[in-house]
Amino acid sequence: MTKYPFKVYQIEKDNKIIWIAQNSVIKDCKGQGENQMEAIASLEKEETKWLKHASKSDVPIPDIHIEHPEDYSGKMTLRLAPYVHMQAAMIAQREGISLNQYISNAVISQNATLSAIDKQ
Repeated sequence: MTKYPFKVYQIEKDNKIIWIAQNSVIKDCKGQGENQMEAIASLEKEETKWLKHASKSDVPIPDIHIEHPEDYSGKMTLRLAPYVHMQAAMIAQREGISLNQYISNAVISQNATLSAIDKQ
């Protein structure tokens, strides 16, 4: 099992689809395979090799970041320009949803767009 977060994606190489698992913390630490599981298993081996080499070579080993979802209550205070606030309220009303739901939908949409760009 990898110690650090990673992302998994596909690339096409020589007219063949290859799965890549890339460590999000250790630069250039990645694995590949014919499917997601093979790519992740390959990444696990590469990460283990990197960590062994780093500890023998006095290379700094990054801390392991642990997410704490409870740190995010789902509530926040938001300041908008009055005109932007008015526009959002009018659109929400026209759509038949609350302003809160409208803003939540907008954040979800932007997150999805930026996440898709990150995967490219």
